[in-house]
Amino acid sequence: MFAEGYIGIAGIIGVGKSILTNELAKALNFEPVMEEVSGNPYLEKFYSDMKKYGTIMQIWLLNHRFRQHREFIARISLGKIRGVVQDRTIWEDTIFARMLNQHPEKIISDLDYNTYLDLFDNMVLRELVFPQLMIFLDCSVETAMERIKMRGRSMEKTITADYLKSLQENYYQFIEEMEDAGVRILRIDWETFKPTSEVVRLVHEYSLKPSSFTKWVRPLRKPPQETKAQEKVNV
Repeated sequence: MFAEGYIGIAGIIGVGKSILTNELAKALNFEPVMEEVSGNPYLEKFYSDMKKYGTIMQIWLLNHRFRQHREFIARISLGKIRGVVQDRTIWEDTIFARMLNQHPEKIISDLDYNTYLDLFDNMVLRELVFPQLMIFLDCSVETAMERIKMRGRSMEKTITADYLKSLQENYYQFIEEMEDAGVRILRIDWETFKPTSEVVRLVHEYSLKPSSFTKWVRPLRKPPQETKAQEKVNV
């Protein structure tokens, strides 16, 4: 099922999600739901030591986004608010976990990744509430790097082009998975920012398109025997 009035903004770090989230929410008379970058106790530590803090940060993010998700879905269903525009949805949480697990240095181990996916299943997949519309902002890695540099967050100084390229590839895969599950996807080239009025027009147009939800297929676990075999090879 999907929640009418729930719009998600997706895209790689630095693409410009936060700016559009605020501007679009204001234009639609919705509430913006932002990522709590300053409230994340692990984010700065993660960028300085990904291997050490990768798993615990993903668990913190999942818990935080799950709380956010339940709160605004309840407020929409009770008629307390017209809708929300969310900067990065809970559905995107698995992108980062998968990418860190696929990293050559195994920033998140197979064991931790499978445990994370079990937690995601138990928390999220039992309450399947998809966005009415997911807006995917896309830009080049080079442009994202420039925007990250311009906003000057000290914790993001260690972000590399290779990291963003891997994140972008995982986002492309994720968007296809969501689309296959029946979520309406609005792809926008965000190499240059578009007027908010144009995005509002597209939102109204895409929100009326038919949607047929099936089952979202999140990244599969590795079978225990495969994981053990790989561990033996790595020893």
